[in-house]
Amino acid sequence: MAASKNAYLFYCAAVIALGTFQFGYNMAELNEPREAMSCLTADGHKNKTPSPAEPIKAPGYFSDCIPMAPWQYSLVTSIFAAGGLTGALLAGPLTKRYGRRRALFLNALGLTLAGLIKAAAPNVNILAFGRLLSGIGSGAAAVVVPLYLNEIAPKDSEGSFGALTQISINVGILMTQVAGLSLSEPLIWRWILVIGAVCGALQAFLLLSIPESPKYLLSIGDKPGARDALARLRGANASNTIEAEIREEQPLVESDSNREKVSFITFITSPVYRRSALTVCGLMFAQQLTGINAVIFHGVSVLAKLLPNQAGSINVFISLANLLITSIASFFFDRVSHKLLLILSMLGMGTFAFLLAAGLHWYIPILTAVACLMFVSSFSMGLGPLPWMVAGRTVKYEAVDAAQAAGLVVNWIGTFIVAFGVPLVPTQICFVLFGGIGYLSAFLVSWGVEAY
Repeated sequence: MAASKNAYLFYCAAVIALGTFQFGYNMAELNEPREAMSCLTADGHKNKTPSPAEPIKAPGYFSDCIPMAPWQYSLVTSIFAAGGLTGALLAGPLTKRYGRRRALFLNALGLTLAGLIKAAAPNVNILAFGRLLSGIGSGAAAVVVPLYLNEIAPKDSEGSFGALTQISINVGILMTQVAGLSLSEPLIWRWILVIGAVCGALQAFLLLSIPESPKYLLSIGDKPGARDALARLRGANASNTIEAEIREEQPLVESDSNREKVSFITFITSPVYRRSALTVCGLMFAQQLTGINAVIFHGVSVLAKLLPNQAGSINVFISLANLLITSIASFFFDRVSHKLLLILSMLGMGTFAFLLAAGLHWYIPILTAVACLMFVSSFSMGLGPLPWMVAGRTVKYEAVDAAQAAGLVVNWIGTFIVAFGVPLVPTQICFVLFGGIGYLSAFLVSWGVEAY
């Protein structure tokens, strides 16, 4: 019975985490197929001229490619972050009004529509609109998923369940990189976007088979519903555990429900929440400004400068390493201080960002590839997964939704800065800046963040 109970609980967690899987998939989907999609030559600056042997269809629905200048590609890539910011702000009200499960269901339908629009895009404007919609869905998922996972997790496994957010993002990134190896060809690149739409539809269907968050049901006064949801999650025979959880959560939820939920503006401006806001927002900003999305959005282009024939395969290997290291590190999140892991992660990213810049500057392919791998690995052991958990573990329940939204706003602003700026600034300079930010972030965390 215990095995069955655990299997269903993990199934529910996997269905929920499909939201952040799509976040990762949509975020990285244009990395590998850039050349085939944008009618660019390998140098990234000239439109392809169709040859008699290999004609390229005129722009339109299901055309081979969509002509775009480098700045347009940069905008199409980074507008995803603008959508993410919008989605992060909308997610809080959605989860309050409709609950965690229904909000995620509506979001999955939106991601399905976004994928179909991108796959059929006849021009850069429609493609950008589809990217904006997928950004909105991804931003909302990045708020709802960690909140939902935290509320169904057993008390002794909250760290491991929290790590599923970053693990699922990494799986999504890996899947889009793998798909890109074989589908980054004229016209065929559209199937990468179709796969994203299918993932949205699949999650919407599977969400019908899992319960609502017990904590949310308690917060709206549905104690029988919360008990039934816990029975499904913990196993019907775990009645003692279920009643203990209800008794533990009921006073907290009732106390919280008697207080007005903290708004986004209140959370970021009130002195009462100042330390929490600085911690949540600071870690989310550092997660992006240390440069991870320079690799996720533009990794193939970065590596192609020195390793043009192996860039795609190396990028897949780096994404796989990112996933494996995050998965292994998740076993330590309930045992080791998060503050220590964050400091080590930031120092590692700073060091390998400097080495990556050196490899690019002095044209040392092996140093560039290894430094890129270790840069991403350092991110995976701390700065990748841990900021997603900080709101749920350190902020009072009535402010959790606002804290998640505030962190995501800052996170998406950082994502936009990196995604848009990296193609327009010399790569070596970018990674020198990332290295400096990594060291500065480690110092600020060691000085200003309490151990948790």
